[in-house]
Amino acid sequence: MPDLSTLNVLDLSDAMLEYQKLGWSVLTIRPADDPYEAVVRSPDGEMKCLRRTPIVISRLGGNSEGHTGRASMIYRDLIPGRWDGRYVASHIAVPDGGEVPDDVHHHEVDFQFLAVRSGWVDVLYEGQGDIIRMQPGDIVLQPPGIRHRVLGTSPGFDIVELGCPADHLTTFDHEMTLPNGIYGDHLWGGQRFVFSSPGVFADAWDHPGFSSDDSGISAATNGIVDVRRVRTSDRLDTCPLTPHEFRFLFVMDGDIKVTVSDGTAHHLESGDSIALPQAAQAQVTQGATNASLLDVLVPQTAAS
Repeated sequence: MPDLSTLNVLDLSDAMLEYQKLGWSVLTIRPADDPYEAVVRSPDGEMKCLRRTPIVISRLGGNSEGHTGRASMIYRDLIPGRWDGRYVASHIAVPDGGEVPDDVHHHEVDFQFLAVRSGWVDVLYEGQGDIIRMQPGDIVLQPPGIRHRVLGTSPGFDIVELGCPADHLTTFDHEMTLPNGIYGDHLWGGQRFVFSSPGVFADAWDHPGFSSDDSGISAATNGIVDVRRVRTSDRLDTCPLTPHEFRFLFVMDGDIKVTVSDGTAHHLESGDSIALPQAAQAQVTQGATNASLLDVLVPQTAAS
């Protein structure tokens, strides 16, 4: 089958029906029991791949209390369905704190980062010297293949982790001992390690009434992904979001209202998140209180 252009759609069944009304034929679906992808062909032979990419909202007070994952940490899945394997986002907690039973390991990913919401965590990273203590607002980019080990956390610690692809291999390294010195300027999988603390919120977000700072992750990944800390405005501004292949907002504190293309408004509070495909055409409005957000952006060129 020739190379196809891919079109992300909010609802695959509706999109297939609309194309059929225009005279297009459905050639394939995948899988049969719950299709997330379809190939359609026009009367003149043009072909497209339609890919289900829904808006996904996760609420801290929702039905899922999380499950025990790696190193006995509690994981709450923020994108159930994971956009059919493209992205995974987790809200990870260690309620009691203390030592974490972890070993030196690495992940086979396109990208992966972590952002602390509350408490602190001590981590060792390959080539980064002694223990790094991450605190609220701190963000770390873990390049593909970098060895690391979680040592311990404060009580009430929680962190947001997001990576691509969703299904990736974690490999334990029983040969390397950390810490192992400082490498200096070094690349893992073409990316640089980033440890970013909140800076000056001088940059306008997608709208001048909101502000953000630069984590340095876009430069470190050559534009594969950008991660920004955002503060909303005291004014009742509405911020139209620039569409991206993948856009993910996590409310670190405060509350916001996100309105999508069909006019539906979603009120998100601290600990809630929303994953937005390009078709969502979303806009953000300040809530009852000022909010701090984690904003993740994957451009079309990086995701294709």
